[in-house]
Amino acid sequence: MSPTKIGIFGSAFNPPTLGHQDVLCQAATHFDRILLAPSASHAFSKKLLPFAERVAMLHYFLREALVPDCELELCTLEETLLKNNPDTPVYTFDLMEALEQQYGEAVELGFIRGPDNADPATWNRFYKAQEIEQRWNLFTAQERRSIRSSLVRELTASATSDDNRKKALDGLLHPSVRDYILTNKLYQV
Repeated sequence: MSPTKIGIFGSAFNPPTLGHQDVLCQAATHFDRILLAPSASHAFSKKLLPFAERVAMLHYFLREALVPDCELELCTLEETLLKNNPDTPVYTFDLMEALEQQYGEAVELGFIRGPDNADPATWNRFYKAQEIEQRWNLFTAQERRSIRSSLVRELTASATSDDNRKKALDGLLHPSVRDYILTNKLYQV
């Protein structure tokens, strides 16, 4: 019997967008299950909403994500890894290694990267990028929907009313994620 194939999709998810869903749809045919792992401490020092806010948005995201034939699951292991080493960023390599220890040989792990992280200028900044490539399967999604979390944050901050924000965010986010952002006034200046 072949091992279960689990893909790890690490991202800031600040916020989770329909661009993230497109990556998941592309990766779904290669994995039995995909773990969405939000960054607990970003290795590139990105400014992020608190971990709990991003996890809450991922719960809404997962309720609406349409990814056929693949189980999606939230993985908050990075938070535990950060608690164990609070002065160090949590690197993709460390997450993958911890998951490998957790699952053992019963699974085949793979790392899923979006087109932004696949860019060599970004990928080469990843801690132990070459070792990640050698040790685990690597799936790289294509740029089919150019939706970035940074665009969502900019549009949310620049719109002058919740109606304008709602219109600006339509087509970029699942409605429940959009409503969570607006209700909690996230990303607003």
